[in-house]
Amino acid sequence: MLDVPLCYAGLELQTSTGLVRLHAESSAVMLSGQQVAVLAVLITARGTPLSREAIWAAMPRGYRPPTAAQIGVVIANIRRKIGAARILTGADGWWVRDPIAPEPVDGTDVLSFGSLRLDVEHRYVLDGPARFIRLGPREFAVLRVLVEARGVPRSRSGIWSSLPPHDRPATAAAVGVHIHHLRERLGPDRIITGGGGWRLAGPADRRQG
Repeated sequence: MLDVPLCYAGLELQTSTGLVRLHAESSAVMLSGQQVAVLAVLITARGTPLSREAIWAAMPRGYRPPTAAQIGVVIANIRRKIGAARILTGADGWWVRDPIAPEPVDGTDVLSFGSLRLDVEHRYVLDGPARFIRLGPREFAVLRVLVEARGVPRSRSGIWSSLPPHDRPATAAAVGVHIHHLRERLGPDRIITGGGGWRLAGPADRRQG
């Protein structure tokens, strides 16, 4: 590994020693060689999600775990040392995000309904104050339709026709598959079936529950 510090999102990683400075907290922690290799890959990606296979392939050979499947364990150990909010996970993999960066305010690039906020530019979901979820392009597009409906049920065909052409599945029947994936990521109670389609649960639904 290069003997140079890597800096991104409030982190400064000294690759030669394993020292990580957390600028916001004015503190530092030590990582193992394997953890340094993984974090160096994520910092170099500068917020771009990377799959476990991509991270494994980008690591120096001498620091790679036996299989790419073990990357998740290494990242879990890094999170314990630098803070869970520093490394986010989503459908496309893991990425580094600055937990003290100001959250976007509602506007042209952010849509919200209830506790869900969609960052349209970066295609991730803020669920409450501290949970960040990265979605695939089609799941994000379907969720955007539901957020814009603001609790009004949308039919299968209505959602399909509202999707951008490049994010639209081949048939309207596939919309149900993406709804299923969204429920797996957001929670089964966040999308309600009824009224001829699907809708997002709103504040009134949560009070009733």
